[in-house]
Amino acid sequence: MKVNLLYRDKDWTKEKSYFDREEICKDLNLHILFRAAASLYDDDKDGGKAVKVAGERDEYISDMMKRVFMIPLMTPEEVHYRQQIVTEAVSNYGRMEALYRAVKDAVEDITRFSDSKKKQRYGSGAVQGRVYIANIEYLEHMLHHIERLNEALELWKPNFVTEEMAEFADRFFAEYSEEYRSELSRVVGDMRASVTDGVIDVTASLGPGLFMSSMVLGNIWVGKVPKANFWKNAADKIGGIYKSLFTLEEVEFEGEKQNLLQDIGEIKNAVLGAMMQYFEPFLEEQEVFFRQLYSQVAFLMGAANLYRRLRRMNVDVCFPEVTERKDIRFEGLVEMSLAINLLHCPVDNSLEATDKHLVVVTGANQGGKSTYLRSIGIAQVLLQCGMFVPAVSFGSGLYKNIFTHFTRREDSAMNSGRLDEELGRMERIVDHLTKDSVLFLNESFATTTEKEGSIIAEDITTALYERGVRVMMVTHLMAFAQSCYAKGLPHAIFLSAERKEDGARTFHMIEQEPELTSYGLDLYDEVLMKRKES
Repeated sequence: MKVNLLYRDKDWTKEKSYFDREEICKDLNLHILFRAAASLYDDDKDGGKAVKVAGERDEYISDMMKRVFMIPLMTPEEVHYRQQIVTEAVSNYGRMEALYRAVKDAVEDITRFSDSKKKQRYGSGAVQGRVYIANIEYLEHMLHHIERLNEALELWKPNFVTEEMAEFADRFFAEYSEEYRSELSRVVGDMRASVTDGVIDVTASLGPGLFMSSMVLGNIWVGKVPKANFWKNAADKIGGIYKSLFTLEEVEFEGEKQNLLQDIGEIKNAVLGAMMQYFEPFLEEQEVFFRQLYSQVAFLMGAANLYRRLRRMNVDVCFPEVTERKDIRFEGLVEMSLAINLLHCPVDNSLEATDKHLVVVTGANQGGKSTYLRSIGIAQVLLQCGMFVPAVSFGSGLYKNIFTHFTRREDSAMNSGRLDEELGRMERIVDHLTKDSVLFLNESFATTTEKEGSIIAEDITTALYERGVRVMMVTHLMAFAQSCYAKGLPHAIFLSAERKEDGARTFHMIEQEPELTSYGLDLYDEVLMKRKES
């Protein structure tokens, strides 16, 4: 059975991820989101706020969040389908958690058994008898996990809020009907009996050396066997030798009894081996199904954890709208990673940029510009993986690739100067930029002089602007910002970090002409005042 929770009709693992995924995760602090999604919280502590419980983190959820985040959805239909599935997960947290636990336990069982199972070779020998018992146990476990999954979906069924999740449940119920599960349970029970107190009825041809060939399983007898009919039937098929092989009490010579026991054991192992080989395709299908389900449900569990965390902090959450690429608009958007770190809702921002593909943000130091840019970048990633966004509303286009170019602090890993490192990263980005890309620049080229940095920034942004590539940037290069503003670019919008007359920062971005200062003296005066007070 195909899982198809992340896509309606295709396998998500075959979709391409962002080219620069590691840089995106680093620059947008997405690792904070992944960790939060994998963490458990106690709602009863600290007045009902979400408080992290030390050590309670599911790293598999974190890994799956990262994998799914980095594979963009490319059509509004794909986004809508994913949003519906995520809506189901966040609307039924308890049911989602029960489903995840059931699937996780199944995969842990599969992992335990699969490695040893692949090394097994069916044949004769006393050791093989124990191997078959282990494999029958595996079948029993698989049946148990199918039943548990069925129970979880049956309990969820009356509370489904989306057609998409109901469709998944219907496909599961059709694939694993009550009749199918009952028959499977009967067969597995018979196989268990065959290695305990049951009798196996087989028909086979005897070749040279009395080796069996063309063996056919007739029945497995559990409990008391109707001997008269049984042996008569056997005698009719292959003669009296059949009876002597299965009834040791008729052997006249004690010395031959041990040899017959060994022969019977090998016959029994051969039958069990053939039966287990028959179940190999079934077991392989279940392994694929449960592993696929585990990865996709892990993402949904992480989404539900994140949603729960944000709502506990009174952060507004919405499912974003897919718009034309030329437009971007949002209301009440906050930076999610900052909210998670602060454990409360930070200052929000709004924007209405219609037919604008260049957004330039300038203004006062420590005015929230980088946080603002990061909030948009995170929201874009969330939109493109079908997630909710921490905002009252959010609308943007879909992009094949997202690129980030944030300034890096100098460290021992750098083999050249900071400007060389910045230019090297930018060259790699430009080599892969297309018109259906969006680029986030944060204080790029500030590692050289104002004049040189402004020239570099203007050359790059002009080229990208002319190609219609969306660029959203924060800059302290005032000469560059002033020059761009003076051109009167029709598809550009200029924002500034708001500063009150007394120097106070509101952390709101307002539409405004770039100024020729970042008000660094405000920070100097603030530090100087603190030293005097101390």
